[in-house]
Amino acid sequence: MRLRPLVAGLAAGLFGSLAVLGCALADVFDPPGAAADIVFVFSDSILTVGDTVPLVVVVHTAAGDLANPHLRVTSLDPGLLQVNTRGDTLMALSQGRALLDVQLVSSVITGAAPDTVHAIRVRP
Repeated sequence: MRLRPLVAGLAAGLFGSLAVLGCALADVFDPPGAAADIVFVFSDSILTVGDTVPLVVVVHTAAGDLANPHLRVTSLDPGLLQVNTRGDTLMALSQGRALLDVQLVSSVITGAAPDTVHAIRVRP
């Protein structure tokens, strides 16, 4: 007869654990969200001709900052500003206002961020 309280205690513990685990995993099973609240912050938006600088971008979202975000970076003005093949270095080639297309590559965030094109000024 002592087996019944043991089974009841184990069952209560199991159901309690499942309830806690279910609440913790609620965000995992939510559908992907839109990227409308993503903001890119660049470390440097004014370069001098001949500069080669690392591209440092912080991505702010409603859920918090993304550490080491995977970005796809393309220069829309390759005569003024080039991006190396890894996408982590900017090279200023000539004077003007270059446009840089930065896209967050994520399987969790769907859609395109509303403002992915950013101006980088290259001065003499």
